[in-house]
Amino acid sequence: MRFEDIKDKIENLEKIGGGWRSVVYRGFFEGKLLSFKTPLEDIHRHAILKEGKILQIVNKEGIGGKLQIIGEDFIAYDYIEGKHLIDVLNEENKEILLKQLLDQARILDKLKINKEEMHRPYKNVLVDKDLKLYLIDFERSKPTLRPKNVAQVMQFIKRLDKIDIT
Repeated sequence: MRFEDIKDKIENLEKIGGGWRSVVYRGFFEGKLLSFKTPLEDIHRHAILKEGKILQIVNKEGIGGKLQIIGEDFIAYDYIEGKHLIDVLNEENKEILLKQLLDQARILDKLKINKEEMHRPYKNVLVDKDLKLYLIDFERSKPTLRPKNVAQVMQFIKRLDKIDIT
């Protein structure tokens, strides 16, 4: 199934984000509110599909948006209502959020998956209203024998002293 094949069946479809490789939409499909990630160009399709395979692995450990569909040129996962970590991080919630971030980094390291962006988790970590943390955007992730997620999170934590999170 291709994204174009189901696009007309998605209710309230709206663009909510994207980067230089992909576009992310939100909409209702078969009664579920989902995020749909599609490549900007066909050349980036492999990165999206690789992300789907990574999500299948990390979802088993409670990490990431719950994957619902891997299509030929898109993935769809449960929509996460949240804000970027850097927008909600403050002195009052710092301990609980950073503990969750470190816990998830530790799990990724055990799974031998390097997320690649844990040293600057500004846009790829969402926090919901209950302060539950979600890692998103696994496009750049890759299997490796020596993952560095925990080390990268520690770099981020060390730099927090220089960032105003009050």
